[in-house]
Amino acid sequence: MSTPDERTDLTDPTVPGDVEDLEASLDITPRVVLAAFVGGLVGMILMTPVLIGLPAFLGLFEAAPLINITELGRVVGIEPSLPLGLAVFLSGGVIALPLLFTVAGGFLPPQQPRELRGVVFATIMWTGFVIAYWPGAQSAVLFSALSLLGHWVYGYALGTVMERLAYIPDHTV
Repeated sequence: MSTPDERTDLTDPTVPGDVEDLEASLDITPRVVLAAFVGGLVGMILMTPVLIGLPAFLGLFEAAPLINITELGRVVGIEPSLPLGLAVFLSGGVIALPLLFTVAGGFLPPQQPRELRGVVFATIMWTGFVIAYWPGAQSAVLFSALSLLGHWVYGYALGTVMERLAYIPDHTV
């Protein structure tokens, strides 16, 4: 058996796990991207009761952070509003984060079960969420706990749906 460094023709792998296997595990196909979008949508639906429903029921939900996140729109003449804030929030959860997970998810632990990579990813993304949507000190503990739980639900849904409909691309480092 030859090692990849000794072979002159790298397109003819002779060692299990060689070039051919590596290429197959790196494919990010339209099916994988679509599975990521579906996973993001399912995750957003499942996290909504935890992130918005329970705080609203307890009288703690504040729309101001959703509106404040759209302040940048003033640069191009768009007034901040709750519908725009919800659109930014939803597009991040259904489009932007799933695309990022499609690329970065393969580098995250654990090796198995692969669905939990979504939870690790969501935990990392939660740190930015806390900064962007911070409601203030009056509900800091509840906000932190519920938003982290909501992100875990989102991440598990994202990872599970991607793994069921396609796969989470795997990268060898």
